[in-house]
Amino acid sequence: MSRSMCSRLGAVHLARSLLLGAAIATSLTVSCSKASTAAPRVHHATGAVRSLGPGRAYVNIAHDDISGYMSAMTMSFEPQSPSQLDGIEVGDRIAFDFYETEDARRVLTRVEKRR
Repeated sequence: MSRSMCSRLGAVHLARSLLLGAAIATSLTVSCSKASTAAPRVHHATGAVRSLGPGRAYVNIAHDDISGYMSAMTMSFEPQSPSQLDGIEVGDRIAFDFYETEDARRVLTRVEKRR
């Protein structure tokens, strides 16, 4: 086999390898982006407000059992905006919805004072 023939075969092999690598990388990127763009699961709960953070940046809630999530305990939740906690005070019973982020923060989507 001539030297130029070997060079061409090497170039073809390299091009195929690069295309295969690009296809695998694209496939992984699409798979990973689909997983991270899935809507987070929203949980519905009730509980009592134990404390509010400075500037209402968070609220500690002693929540009842949350079906399919966890048993009753006290945890911290972040509002989507501090105004979400307007009118909510320590001791209030509330109904609330939240989702958990990939980095384990619990973000409130709804907060409603119960009577």
